[in-house]
Amino acid sequence: MSAVLYGVLIVPILTAIAVLAGATSRSIKIMNLTGSALTSLLLGIIIYAINTTASLKIGILYVDHLSGLFLAVIAVLSFTASLFSASYMEKELITEKNDLKALKRYYFLFNIFCFTMISVLVVENLGLMWVAIEATTLASALLVAFYFSRAAIEAAWKYVMICTVGICLALLGTILLYYAQVSAGIGGDALSWLALKDSGAVLDVRMVKLAFVFIVIGYGTKVGLAPMHTWLPDAHSQAPSPVSGLLSGALLSCALYVIMRNIAIVKASVGFVFVQQVLMALGLFSILIAIPFLLVQHDIKRLFAYSSVEHMGIITFALGIGTPLAVYGALLHIFNHAVAKSALFYMAGVLTQEYRTKQIMRIKGLAAANPVLGGVFALLVLAITGSPPFGIFFSKFLITWAAFAAGYQLAGGILLVLVAAVFAGMLYYGCQILFGQPVATARNVRVGRPALAAMVLSVMIVAITGFYVPECFNNALRLAAAIVIGG
Repeated sequence: MSAVLYGVLIVPILTAIAVLAGATSRSIKIMNLTGSALTSLLLGIIIYAINTTASLKIGILYVDHLSGLFLAVIAVLSFTASLFSASYMEKELITEKNDLKALKRYYFLFNIFCFTMISVLVVENLGLMWVAIEATTLASALLVAFYFSRAAIEAAWKYVMICTVGICLALLGTILLYYAQVSAGIGGDALSWLALKDSGAVLDVRMVKLAFVFIVIGYGTKVGLAPMHTWLPDAHSQAPSPVSGLLSGALLSCALYVIMRNIAIVKASVGFVFVQQVLMALGLFSILIAIPFLLVQHDIKRLFAYSSVEHMGIITFALGIGTPLAVYGALLHIFNHAVAKSALFYMAGVLTQEYRTKQIMRIKGLAAANPVLGGVFALLVLAITGSPPFGIFFSKFLITWAAFAAGYQLAGGILLVLVAAVFAGMLYYGCQILFGQPVATARNVRVGRPALAAMVLSVMIVAITGFYVPECFNNALRLAAAIVIGG
């Protein structure tokens, strides 16, 4: 398995180098799709191995059931984003601009970005996780600024500045955790997650509490939790749509993953009440902050970006509840949200290309202009708002149930009210886009087959998880939840 673990890091880099040598747009697309499919295959092999051996540790690399869930997210999203990019970026850069250099630059950065996210999930050391998270910022910032427009450069600058401040706070929290480790006389494996988790009970309580505050604020900035979320709508709205899908579905999840790793350590040291208070408050506040911006939104990509703030709040709230059922629901929600939201950003890319605007009021009549695309859009809106029978409904139901079962009736009631407000806003804008008379410039909305296939595949996945969670996936979710809560 060592070859597979190292291979999953090497293949994206080799793919990034290979696309730079492509002579035509077709060869570049083929190389990228091949590299993406191979990466997803290797990730699938790792996930299968974890399900049979519980965990794998080879040098600095370590994967377990928690890693496996997030690697599954990367496997699905990197492939669907590559598939969508095949036709979307072809039209964006070749058909309209004939810019082969820009296409090479896009696929090069795309693969480097995937490499950095995988790196976050396969290293065992908390210090190396911090380095990998910082690398994701640098790689994705270049993609946010990809078009080099004034708005794109401003969004990238804001993204880098805010996330750099956040990541510096996360570094301070990590250093404080290391200080607690050394003070306890267990500094041999510096910042080893396994060592810290096993010896959490002997760590200095006050130092661990302070470290956790900085870690949550720091990585929470990257997650998009309020009030550190201000970079997110700008970055998501300016990046190419496939990248927006990866940012929302994969990158935010990677930052959550690091917080989860730290939760397992902190709970062993200070107990769960402190962790609970911090996470539940941040989660509900994030949902609350997202609602007014979502209800009065005019830009379709910013609308979906604020929806991501809401969903990250729901997941953080569930982690704060901390029961096995709540954490199980949070992990299932991460997977469902990643698949559905990435597909919605893909859809936003098609709509902005065809209607030549991001303004929601100017995007009308999709159902009449392209019934197939309109149907997929309707299903995606229903999926992301948590309507039955989609997987997000199931995971939201589990989280709400867990809140009431754990005795948090008030918090659970507030969550239901906030989620209902988001549902109303998303459904309102969804109906505006679907119905009405199409504008003259978009009476025949078209979409490339690879792009449509990527969105349909995503719809199928979130529909299946609403009806049926395969036993192997269900077992992986339970074991991953046990890792988060310290089992």
